[in-house]
Amino acid sequence: MTTLPDKYTGAPETVLIVDDSADAVSFIKALMDEAGFNSLEARCGREALAMVQNEKVDLVLLDVIMPDISGIDVAEQIKKAAGKDFLPIIMISALCSNADKVKGLNHADDYLTKPFSAEELRARINSLLRIRNLHKELTLSKTRYESLYENFPHLYLSIDSNRMISDCNRFFRDTFNAKREDIVGKSFYSLFREQDRPLVENFLNSFTLSDLPSVGQRTFSILREVPAPPLQLSLKAVYTGAVDDDLSIVIAMEDVTEQINLQEEQRIARQQLYRSARLASIGTLASGVAHELNNPLTAILGFSSALLGRIQNNEPIEENDLKEYLGIINMETLRCRGIVENLSKFAREGDVSKADVDLRQCVEDAVKLTHTRTKHANLNVVDTIHPGITIRGNANQLEQVFVNIIANSIDFCPGGSTVSIGKVPAKDPGRYCRVQISDNGPGISADILPKVFDPFFTTKEVGKGTGMGLAICYNIIEECNGHIDISSEQGAGTTVFLEIPLA
Repeated sequence: MTTLPDKYTGAPETVLIVDDSADAVSFIKALMDEAGFNSLEARCGREALAMVQNEKVDLVLLDVIMPDISGIDVAEQIKKAAGKDFLPIIMISALCSNADKVKGLNHADDYLTKPFSAEELRARINSLLRIRNLHKELTLSKTRYESLYENFPHLYLSIDSNRMISDCNRFFRDTFNAKREDIVGKSFYSLFREQDRPLVENFLNSFTLSDLPSVGQRTFSILREVPAPPLQLSLKAVYTGAVDDDLSIVIAMEDVTEQINLQEEQRIARQQLYRSARLASIGTLASGVAHELNNPLTAILGFSSALLGRIQNNEPIEENDLKEYLGIINMETLRCRGIVENLSKFAREGDVSKADVDLRQCVEDAVKLTHTRTKHANLNVVDTIHPGITIRGNANQLEQVFVNIIANSIDFCPGGSTVSIGKVPAKDPGRYCRVQISDNGPGISADILPKVFDPFFTTKEVGKGTGMGLAICYNIIEECNGHIDISSEQGAGTTVFLEIPLA
């Protein structure tokens, strides 16, 4: 019969034989050699203790009656020396009473009475060595877990079913400048602002209702001692199930304060960029708006002057003429108001939050804003968007996307070109609306096409473009969780595709 080698060293496991009888030692050593074990010999208790301290020993076969120290005392001292390590001891003795066995088993792991069979001894040795290897694996796993828990560069907490903190790691203690005893025993909720505690409770409950291990994640503000500001921490809570009728939850927290602050700074910078882009667009549209207002204002001035002249000259005004003049003045005034309102709505700062947006209205407003420029450039805009399509985004920003894309066609297309705006089949029609804006202009060369969404990239003459139009379109569409793409070929026109989430 053979045994497997020690899985941690690759060498055969070593059995220490402790007996003052040379014949007994010789017999047991032969059995160990046959079973594939290494064996060491000790003829007294002190020699056995020295070997345990200085040699690699995996199991001890210990006679109860020794010439110097009782085998019971030797077993007790071996166990103390082993500490947390499990070093199995089998006591071998001719003493076979229950009292002797109980006394031996108080310090040993097994008790074998003489005479015994070789098969029984080997079976008991193999059983205890399996337990020793399992104990090694358990100890190694526990050591690795404790080291990982203590030294991993995240803030770790353990909490019980009452949401009380049962442990915390070094990084948590260092971050809050506290000792373990200052943290353990506190309520987990005490780390949070009072108004956030119901949300924290819902967060924990959301993944502890299942019997299976589960993970939840959310960001919360964690309080610190004044004057230190709260930390923004991303919490990853792992529910590992019930242990001894108590819940076991480990909370891993990552400091994301700088990341959130950076995101907020980037959001503010983007809003400033959008504001600047709108102002630039307003400047471009201003001359067109002035032209649009000039015609109705001329009519208003003409008909109001005619009425005023008749009144001043005491000329009679027929009722039909008065109605006609006032009707024209009213109609042209409403036209002026519409032009001004449209431009004002485009320029308005407004709320940047997402809402349900009427796609047709959004496109119509953009077409109206660019009408004077397209008319002056002799471009025909064809809008085939049907009513009833509702998308999700920010109306002002989406209108800015359409204005920017139409403006690009105005800048590059020759007179007589056509800009078509229409809905085409989406790749995921249940989630997105796909809008296509096409022109039959000169197109974009293959070497320039990959750069068109890059900030500050432009092929326009100096002073005629900032290179931010399409870059801003890209950011706006990305922020509403959509997609933007462009297809073009030199001499064959350009098509911009917008995939915008449906409401």
